[in-house]
Amino acid sequence: MRPDEYEHIVADYFEAKGYKTTVSQYSNDYGVDVFATKGKEKIAIQAKMFGGSTRPINRQMVMELHGAKDYFDCSKAIIATNGRVIDNALEVANKLKIEILSIPAIRTSNNRKKRTKSNSFEIIWEKYVMPLEGKKIKRADGKTNKIITVDWSGIQRITSNGKPQRIKIEIFKKTINHLLKNGEITRSYINEEYKDRASSGIVLILGNTEIFELTNRPTGLKMKK
Repeated sequence: MRPDEYEHIVADYFEAKGYKTTVSQYSNDYGVDVFATKGKEKIAIQAKMFGGSTRPINRQMVMELHGAKDYFDCSKAIIATNGRVIDNALEVANKLKIEILSIPAIRTSNNRKKRTKSNSFEIIWEKYVMPLEGKKIKRADGKTNKIITVDWSGIQRITSNGKPQRIKIEIFKKTINHLLKNGEITRSYINEEYKDRASSGIVLILGNTEIFELTNRPTGLKMKK
């Protein structure tokens, strides 16, 4: 199951409880995947389909959702997940009054069918990025990166310096959606959107797919024609 399908399962869960829901636009969601409203209540919901991956719900995710809740003037925030939650996330969630809700990633006959565009982030990730798992990719200077795993939580790689690094899927999602909308992106823009030092890896990885290519001056990526 893709994350966008899970988001619609979460939306269906709240609609069954009488809420009206909106699944947010993937290119500009500020960390909110679903909005649910009923009367004066407006809930900001983050859908984290982490079951089957090693990535848990952590306190950073909770704190980021708290900020998004206030930004969108919501009365409540909820993290819906099929994965595990570590203790520090529970501690922060309790302090900030953010509910963590367990929703299985299971389709039922009541779930709405979601049609995904052929040029969506989800399709590009499945078709062009996931096949890089297990491969070595070369930098311009001839040094290599080894792609260890690619899943719906992100990418685990071994850098050219021999160090392991995980790059979270959220920044790949932002980068690819920006490319789909604008046709190109710079490393500087990626650095502005992601607090960790990973822009060079993101550019290298996506530049080794069949759909994007590297650019120079400024360094970045563009859609292949």
